[in-house]
Amino acid sequence: MRAELSANSDDEWAARVTREVRLGSREALAEIYDRCAEDVVVSVRHITRRDESFALDCLQEMFMRLASNPPHCETRASLMAWMQIAALNVARNTLVAEARRARREQLREHHAHNSDLNQDELTAILTKLDAEELELLRLRHVEGLRLRAIAHALDATPRAIESALRRIVARIREGGAR
Repeated sequence: MRAELSANSDDEWAARVTREVRLGSREALAEIYDRCAEDVVVSVRHITRRDESFALDCLQEMFMRLASNPPHCETRASLMAWMQIAALNVARNTLVAEARRARREQLREHHAHNSDLNQDELTAILTKLDAEELELLRLRHVEGLRLRAIAHALDATPRAIESALRRIVARIREGGAR
């Protein structure tokens, strides 16, 4: 009987605080933090096998999501499930971004150590490219535009732009031969 009362009061609490968060209550967010944060941190640490600092960063981002787009939860279990899923999604996105960043850095180091071209050779190769190829390189690597923006500007698809850039870079690596 006592466990039933506790579950009912937990469910009533969850329904109340999620409703209040949807209405903009910072106090309700603080209440959720006080009662649920440790469980979310433990879950993220256990699943990702990362340290507490990583889990706390995920928790912080999860609370930003909770504050900006609060769920409709009628039970404590549904609130905890939402929070854990949101925090784990943040963790996954962070881990994927870290892996991509590490891969880019490895590639940069590899290219920096294995680049046999000097400035004159690169200039000679670039003179073999036509105006459209040079424009694509300029937009992507000098202006820093994303594929979608380049595609929009040139009335093409992002996939077509990506393919063209890959072909150009391959030609540059091969010494500019067609």
